[in-house]
Amino acid sequence: MKTLNKINILLACLTIIVFTACKDEILREPSPVANPNSTNVFFRVSNVTSPILSIDQKSFKIIIGREKFEEDQTVSLSVETVHDSIFSVPQTVTFKAGQDSIAVDVVVDKMQLMKKYHVAIIVDPEQTNPYAAQKVYPKLELNVLKEDFSPYANGKYTSVFFGDTWDQNLEYSPSTKVYRLKDCWMPGYNVTFKWDEAVKPGEVNMIGTLTSAKDFIIVTTGYVDAKYGMVSAYYPTADKKYYNSATSTFTFKIKWIVSAGSFGVKNDTYLITKKL
Repeated sequence: MKTLNKINILLACLTIIVFTACKDEILREPSPVANPNSTNVFFRVSNVTSPILSIDQKSFKIIIGREKFEEDQTVSLSVETVHDSIFSVPQTVTFKAGQDSIAVDVVVDKMQLMKKYHVAIIVDPEQTNPYAAQKVYPKLELNVLKEDFSPYANGKYTSVFFGDTWDQNLEYSPSTKVYRLKDCWMPGYNVTFKWDEAVKPGEVNMIGTLTSAKDFIIVTTGYVDAKYGMVSAYYPTADKKYYNSATSTFTFKIKWIVSAGSFGVKNDTYLITKKL
């Protein structure tokens, strides 16, 4: 009986605790009220979020727009970055009456080559429209890269897989000793490799992802097959003699792979027509 009484007392206490907890109210601060006089200032969708700067470039531009542009207006900007000594952004931007967009210079200093730096630029919240569904935003996230690639040669690129031939520059980065075929098959998808003809004639070391069996280097092409999805180029590692100095030609024995399987081996070639 004593045990039963103890259980009843315990249950009663738990009921009181639960009932008391249910009565507690969760307090939250109200959301800030949108400024009714906001001109809805935003960053244009045309801004490049991953700008690539040349070795001598000291600044790049971003475009800021506004929805209401009848009057002169000065808007504050703020910056979020751990690289305060790298980026310099104006604290304000001034629009003239009738002006719906303005270009702003972001100045850079002491950037290391081939290293990405993150910076976010934010419009004064008072001049935004935070609760409206829209395709533009008052905050611009940037990943900035400075590189020293420059043209090394002119040439012709031929792809059996894509059934086409096109003009293609070969670029070289002295700081990394890397060669690049920029936007080779699709915009934003490069082919990069290391090649020292004087030390190891004909040998080319592709840069990409090594397969678990270490038999191929994988490079994503950027081409999406309508049925099978993204196509990747697999470069064999067993024989890296890709360059023929007698003909000034690279021959890439590529295996074209999708998630469902392989399209087989079809060669790509790059003929150097003129060294720069």
